[in-house]
Amino acid sequence: MTSPKRLYIFTGKGGVGKTTLSLAFTKYLQDQNLKAVYTCFETSKLEENSTKQNTESLSYAKTLGIQTNGLELISSAQNYIAKKLNSPLLAGWIVKTPFFKSLLNMIPGFNYLIYLGQIMEDIQADSELIYVLDAPSSGHALTMLEAPYNFNEIFSSGILNKDTSLIKRLMLEEGKVQINIITLPTMMSVNEALELKASIDEIAAYNSCIYANNVLYGLEITDPSDFLKSKLDNEKTALGHGHISSEKTTPYSTQNGIPDQVKELLPLMKNLV
Repeated sequence: MTSPKRLYIFTGKGGVGKTTLSLAFTKYLQDQNLKAVYTCFETSKLEENSTKQNTESLSYAKTLGIQTNGLELISSAQNYIAKKLNSPLLAGWIVKTPFFKSLLNMIPGFNYLIYLGQIMEDIQADSELIYVLDAPSSGHALTMLEAPYNFNEIFSSGILNKDTSLIKRLMLEEGKVQINIITLPTMMSVNEALELKASIDEIAAYNSCIYANNVLYGLEITDPSDFLKSKLDNEKTALGHGHISSEKTTPYSTQNGIPDQVKELLPLMKNLV
């Protein structure tokens, strides 16, 4: 098996199968006796009563026996401040102040900066840890990837400047991070994935790749109907347009429900390493 990266980011438009593939990929890595952890962002605002996100995916992971780490903004922010001030007690007080909550919730991307910092800190602290991040959809993923650069420019000196510089360096370190952009095998979806990749490339020289999900083209289908022939032709055209090889596709799953789909897709996950 190719040497795995330390952080895999799965992103793309909503509904393309990011969660299913993230779970399947984490399970595949764990089956190779690697210390892989499925992770996602559980909250987006610094409020104790913030609506939890990704609860279903974390439940699926538990059903499949996948190790998880659902990151919460309050605990991540408190952990960050505690290490800077060397005082968990003071950090707990700061994150609860109305001013700090308003500041963090109002500044676009600051929440993602905290999350990225937490992830980078975790994988630096544990040389065997591999994070598989079920990231937000395209626009939010771009904000997340832009955050270290934006805040590095805003804070030209001090702690935040040093920390954002470190995150930038680690994210671009060879063999450290891979961004998997998931698409469906349609022309519109592939074009959206190509646009996302171009936008990511404009931010920095990230290691990113497009993978097509739910692909019928290439499967052995006996006597396909005219409709199915048309769909297969359209898929072939879309995959060719995106220069997506067969090794960078996952076939349409015949199973119902994410847990069963994950099990069916497991043997194919080696192509995403």
